[in-house]
Amino acid sequence: MIRIGLIIASFAVFALSCSFDLETINKIIDAETEPDLTFENFETLHFDSARLQMRMISPVVKQFSSASEQRQEFPEGLHVWLYENSGEVSTEITAKWAKRNLETNIWEARDSVVVINADGRVLETEQLFWDANEAILYSERYTKITQSDGSWASGNSFRALQDFSRYTLDNSSGIGRTVIYVRDEENDLDEEN
Repeated sequence: MIRIGLIIASFAVFALSCSFDLETINKIIDAETEPDLTFENFETLHFDSARLQMRMISPVVKQFSSASEQRQEFPEGLHVWLYENSGEVSTEITAKWAKRNLETNIWEARDSVVVINADGRVLETEQLFWDANEAILYSERYTKITQSDGSWASGNSFRALQDFSRYTLDNSSGIGRTVIYVRDEENDLDEEN
């Protein structure tokens, strides 16, 4: 009887020590905060029908496949180029921090976000969302858009096509380019001031 009691007690101590170790491991490795994979000096190219659609580089990418929100994080920023079917760059995006939801394919960029389109239009904001499936950009933060001629507009929220060819700003203000012509009666010339 004593022998059976010692065996049961030993088994109980062993079982408790194993569960304690698993608890400790689970506390150390939290799927929500610890990535499954980490990549350094990451570069990826996305093709569709043998045409380059996107190029992205980032110093560090952390992938959280076991987390409740499956995602990739770019804690040191990223640089993205989106391409037209012709091979020309249509949009360029930079940010100091970003995240991509792996289930919805919605990207969030934060901290010094800059978007430049092929026409030279520049968007600046502190937070930007990119829905890659719907090919739209949007923000609920202050956004400034500068045209290639130097005129600009800003607003408290923003929505645009991915190539930034069409956009809307809510609660907007801005400065447009104004040209004033003065008639010189002596020489009958129009001069730009």
